[in-house]
Amino acid sequence: MSRLLCSLLILLLSCLGASSQNTTLLRGTVLSEAESPMAGVTISVKTAAQESVVYNAVTGTDGAFEITNISASGLYNITATAVGYTTAEIPAFEIVSGQTNSLLIRMQPSDSSDLRDVIVVGYGTQRKVTLTGAVTQVSGDDLRDRPVTNISQMLQGTIPNLNIRFGGGAPGTMGSINVRGVTSISGNNALTGGPLVLIDGVPGTLDRLSPEEIQTITVLKDAASAAVYGARGGFGVVLVTTKAGAKGKVSIRYNNAFGFNTPNVSTDFMTTAYDWMRLNDRALAHVGGYSRYTEQDMAELYARRNDKTEHPERPWATIQRRKLADGSEKDIYVYYGNYDWWNLTFTKWQPYQNHNINISGGTDKVQYMINGNAKMMDGILRLNTDKYKSYGLRTKVSAQLYPWLKVSQNLNFYNMNYAYWGRQGGANANFVAINVHASPAYAPWNPDGTAFYRSGLNSYDIGDGIYSMLLNGKSKGVERKYELTSISEAVFTPVKDLTITANYSYNMYTDPSFYRTVPTYFSLEPGVVVPNTRYATNRLIEDQQFNQSYIINAFAEYTRRIGASHNFKLMAGFNQEHFTAKKITAQADDILSEDLNDLNLATTAPLVRGGSSAYALQGYFYRFNYDYKGKYLLETSGRYDGSSRFPKNDRWGFFPSVSAGWRVSEETFWRPVKNIINDFKIRGSAGALGNQDVSSPYPYILTMNPTVLDYILDGERPMSYRAPNPVSGNLTWERITTYNGGLDIALFQNRLSITYDKFVRYTRGMLSGDVKIPNVFGANQPLVNVADLKTIGFELSVNWTDNKQLAGKPFRYSFGAILADSRSEIIKINNPTQLTYTLYEGKQIGEIWGYITDGYFKTDAEAKTYPIDQTFLNRVRIDNNIPLRAGDLRWVDLDGDGKITAGDNTVEKPGDQRVIGNSTPRYTYGINGSLNWSGFDISVFFQGLGKMNWYPGNNADRFWGPYSRPYFSFIPADFEKNVYSAENPNAYFPNLLAYVALNANNELRATNNKYLQDLAYIRLKNLTLGYKVPQNITKKVKVQDFRVFVSGENLFTWTKLRTKYIDPEQAMANIDGRVYPFSKTYSFGIDITF
Repeated sequence: MSRLLCSLLILLLSCLGASSQNTTLLRGTVLSEAESPMAGVTISVKTAAQESVVYNAVTGTDGAFEITNISASGLYNITATAVGYTTAEIPAFEIVSGQTNSLLIRMQPSDSSDLRDVIVVGYGTQRKVTLTGAVTQVSGDDLRDRPVTNISQMLQGTIPNLNIRFGGGAPGTMGSINVRGVTSISGNNALTGGPLVLIDGVPGTLDRLSPEEIQTITVLKDAASAAVYGARGGFGVVLVTTKAGAKGKVSIRYNNAFGFNTPNVSTDFMTTAYDWMRLNDRALAHVGGYSRYTEQDMAELYARRNDKTEHPERPWATIQRRKLADGSEKDIYVYYGNYDWWNLTFTKWQPYQNHNINISGGTDKVQYMINGNAKMMDGILRLNTDKYKSYGLRTKVSAQLYPWLKVSQNLNFYNMNYAYWGRQGGANANFVAINVHASPAYAPWNPDGTAFYRSGLNSYDIGDGIYSMLLNGKSKGVERKYELTSISEAVFTPVKDLTITANYSYNMYTDPSFYRTVPTYFSLEPGVVVPNTRYATNRLIEDQQFNQSYIINAFAEYTRRIGASHNFKLMAGFNQEHFTAKKITAQADDILSEDLNDLNLATTAPLVRGGSSAYALQGYFYRFNYDYKGKYLLETSGRYDGSSRFPKNDRWGFFPSVSAGWRVSEETFWRPVKNIINDFKIRGSAGALGNQDVSSPYPYILTMNPTVLDYILDGERPMSYRAPNPVSGNLTWERITTYNGGLDIALFQNRLSITYDKFVRYTRGMLSGDVKIPNVFGANQPLVNVADLKTIGFELSVNWTDNKQLAGKPFRYSFGAILADSRSEIIKINNPTQLTYTLYEGKQIGEIWGYITDGYFKTDAEAKTYPIDQTFLNRVRIDNNIPLRAGDLRWVDLDGDGKITAGDNTVEKPGDQRVIGNSTPRYTYGINGSLNWSGFDISVFFQGLGKMNWYPGNNADRFWGPYSRPYFSFIPADFEKNVYSAENPNAYFPNLLAYVALNANNELRATNNKYLQDLAYIRLKNLTLGYKVPQNITKKVKVQDFRVFVSGENLFTWTKLRTKYIDPEQAMANIDGRVYPFSKTYSFGIDITF
């Protein structure tokens, strides 16, 4: 064996020696089109017979590069790549052994410009350098390395003024998207209406896509860029282009991600019953009891305070004879546990997995792409876990039938299934209900095995009766979604420079769902079992919505160049869309089986309801582009649109726009700084768009909605009809006018790029009540186009990308940042009363009115002699005859009338209220960075919010705790440290008193400056580390690329919010912060291409 090892060692050394003797040198310089040295250019050297890169280098500041480890002479293919430049290729370059081989490479800007991007716009594409509108585009390749479950989560913080919110953290929750802030006060757009989302030209849902099938995502923000979409593009357009097949060998790419979700907030709650009950009694000391636990009961709890599990000598559930609230005496269960209801109900880690496979290839004539994906995720519920599954399949085939005709077919199928247990409405409804009455003292099961429902000492159902349903496991719901989209397209090229495109798309969507409850039973006293009648009735509900739409597009584009200076492009077309929706719901009671869910098993007649609607759009659009030498840019576009949502005489509208740009960097006077500031463009736009999504599909027609009454008449439940609301005969479009100015700058050979936009948007003719009608009329006042809104804001994007040489290998790095803001003001509305809580002229959207505090009373004497009457904000104290004392809030009398009041609650007479904050998100930002070297890659992404106020709602249990409802289930473990006492005079909260944050006209329920929260935060949104195995290894097993990665999402959050139990986005989603928890995610996976 030793002789063999010696022989191998000698052979290895001789090989190394031979290699070093044959090493030769390749030295070169890279110049720009201006004959200037170019730094950061990547040089790749391949053998002529081998596809994989065998040598790499990066040019220095002098444009020079050098490769010293070439082991053999021969023919090599050499490429030079740089951001914003066309790849330079030197095929079959001969390298001679033992010599210094010299090379000079000249780079040319791509597309005769300094920027390489081709931007997807409405019904076409444009070069970024000639773009004059406010448009941002991201590549699918920039998104796919983050293993997240939906696209909106991936986009959050990546595009300036693309605002994305989530209503909760339940599996499958889709983000709501908004472009450039507040949009309208009308109909479906109320305050934060969303943009038009088009997937391959067809309206769709972003989060039903897989990142792997996305080629680009483009956001059209101003009227100039969105004008061709008219009525649908009033508040921005998101264009998603999916990948297509390409000429070449079959390529198969598979990737996956396996991971775990866990709540991104603290779940450390009180689990010691003695502490929970003591705090509860302290809050209720002056307003009446709740638990009805005696001093002896408290002693029993104290004796068990350190028991994490039930001790044989100290049982957690006992049978005692007690006097009840109604005066009777019974043997009932009395509980002395230390139960952790959170960990009984919820899991800390929830597994998930994503899978995606993409197959593509083609010939000169036919190209194809097939993409399939699957997502599976468990929810947070431990008692019968909620489960989410979704599947997607997209196929795209294109064929060049003739030189003048190309046809394509794009087919997409989507399926989602979400199963949950408990209360109707999904896991979020269960999560909210569970938050009350689950004292740690209570055990979920009685000694005889029956379920716990509530204590016999009070009438409060634990978790509002949901726990018994979860424990039983037969009350459940299933939400399903099916969607099929087909796009057929033909592209004609009858003559040079003219293309005619026609496509037809069909979309079908249905969501058959059901919800079933079965009776559950519990015991309050030994030997007596009773049903839960609050939610767990014997009922089956089935409903289904069926939507269909078809869209026809036909447009032509003609491109013409006259001489070397004048470039023209004209696009014009037609669009027709038709949408129908139908819904049916059936409900039946007294089902014969608890396990079979079928309406035919009902012993009572089912109650059936339904409804349907339809609307249509038709439009004619155009866009004309002209540029002179790529220097002076002009674009005009418009659309003549008609919508069935309006009366015939007000159905049509024309929405034009114009934009222009000046590429200052193409002027001769710019040449001295051209090598530093490579591109400098000034652009501006103005235009008008319409908004037809202002109300129902029939806002100008008197409609009466039938309702089935709850009582029986002649053996049936009768129908009722309410008088219809009056309508306006002149109802028409909201009109959105946008003015936009921007700068595009590229510096240092395009390594640094800067984009800045500032905009003003007017939404005119918003729907609002304008006619007062008497209350006895029995209907609401009609809505008319009378209100106007103004929104102003800005967007900034900065990116740096560069290449260096590190340890003889290319080192690529990049970083970027975005910052955006918008704010809105009502500039016209008919509201003569100007109540502070309504919309009125001059109101900044999101204004928060509130009272001003001046700390706590330091002594009882000070509280007693305080000259300002605070009765208005002390309802609980007045009702329970509780005097003010040290530790109570002291209010500021702003209007000087000697008492705290709301005045008339108007802008003119607000009493002691003032504007103290604003709930509009301001200064959204994102920061990203990436490194790539020797197969290793690391990326980091931070996302945040600079300013937003939130005043916790009256049911914000994780914030107010027992100040709201003293019987909240989950009280923060350290809550008492924040409560005022003589020993803790600087505590955040005042004297503990129940219900003062719950009911109106009380000190904490009244919005005030002390407890107004700042939701500003910065979040480590993603951190990913990957490694790509060298191709010279993977190709031995016929694998082109193989990458492994680990990733974390929402890893850390830094915030000013005064609680670690509520996430800032949780507070943004719900005034109480009571939503399904948001999660941080840890994952790993592979990405392999054959």
